[in-house]
Amino acid sequence: MKSSQTKRNLIQATIDLIMDYGLEKLTINKVIKQAQSSKGSFYYYFSNIDDLMKETFLYTLNHSLVEFSYCKEQSFEENINQFGHYLIKTSKKKSSEHAIMFLWISKCFQDENYKKQFQAMRKQIIEENTVSRELQKMFQVDIEWLYMCDIIFIGFLVHCVLHEDEDELLSIWKQFVTVIMSHKS
Repeated sequence: MKSSQTKRNLIQATIDLIMDYGLEKLTINKVIKQAQSSKGSFYYYFSNIDDLMKETFLYTLNHSLVEFSYCKEQSFEENINQFGHYLIKTSKKKSSEHAIMFLWISKCFQDENYKKQFQAMRKQIIEENTVSRELQKMFQVDIEWLYMCDIIFIGFLVHCVLHEDEDELLSIWKQFVTVIMSHKS
């Protein structure tokens, strides 16, 4: 059986190549070479470059969230405030993960195939990421609420990258929390 480390190496090689050269220049051969892997290993995990990109997107989404967890001893509102702090603090540190996600999203505007794949992954992206699963388990939030928050989180993350004033970002986040608390059922 192939090692899951091989799959992670292929995904990391994809991230590195995209960050260095962009999406358009990505090829299976470049990924294999960067990962020091083989075509056999590549095709063991991925059926084609689009499948690799999909898996890379999902990996970067979950990897960007892996260090965050909710605290059972805190209220729902306090946990959501902590998530905002997490997004602000990690927006620069996890820039390659965020870049991959936003590159994928931007490709949806250009390429109908990416758009269809993204639509097919919608449930995985919004409902099944590590933070959403934990949020649903601990606080029983409904799916509609998760979709609403996903839209806002993405916009907020963009501002975290573009904005240097963390205090202002925290103030904006607190206003956001007030709004989402009024919509939580």
